[in-house]
Amino acid sequence: NDNNLLKNNDIMKIKNKSLNEKSKKWLKRHLDDEFVKKSTSLNYRSRAAYKLLEIIDKFNLLHNVEKVLDLGSAPGSWSLIISEKLKNAKAIVAIDLLAMKPINNVKFYKCDFLSDKFYTNINEFGAFDLILSDISPNLSGNKTSDFLRSKEIVENALDFSIKNLRKDGNFVAKYFRTGDISDLLSTAKKNFDKVSSFKPKSSRIESSEIYLVCLRKKQ
Repeated sequence: NDNNLLKNNDIMKIKNKSLNEKSKKWLKRHLDDEFVKKSTSLNYRSRAAYKLLEIIDKFNLLHNVEKVLDLGSAPGSWSLIISEKLKNAKAIVAIDLLAMKPINNVKFYKCDFLSDKFYTNINEFGAFDLILSDISPNLSGNKTSDFLRSKEIVENALDFSIKNLRKDGNFVAKYFRTGDISDLLSTAKKNFDKVSSFKPKSSRIESSEIYLVCLRKKQ
């Protein structure tokens, strides 16, 4: 999982004799990964930081953005990038079921973004300019089940964003290309001027993950 970045010194503590061949190959690939190395050297919390940087550059995502909400933020790579890019942001809000180490200028909530408690808390911020979601379900290995769970997360995040974005606001969410999302895309196109799917170079080639980028909410 890209959200659980292993550092070289952590991996060296693992005894090779305790690993099967599949695990050894994964560790070697992880250590050799260009974006893992960059993330470690620049103190980013995971290689996922580079995915967001690519999306920002390609879609000019932060133009006129002052308030950002990061759904499923832990360990905090995306919130960290936003904090660095938007020094004068009016609000950067992050939420996750898991704990997240503090980040300057980021308000963090440890709860479900669909909970009434969170909805009450974010009222003070008003409508957001940008909502991000890099949420992944806990994968079971069953492609059909994993796809349906992932799709449900994106549907909930999209619905939440439609309700909590200002007009012309943007939405980005991760999904997996292992099933039909035509109904989800239809909803997105009804509510945003431009809807694209984008796979960053920093996303592993073998991964089915891709990002839904929805620009300029219609109303």
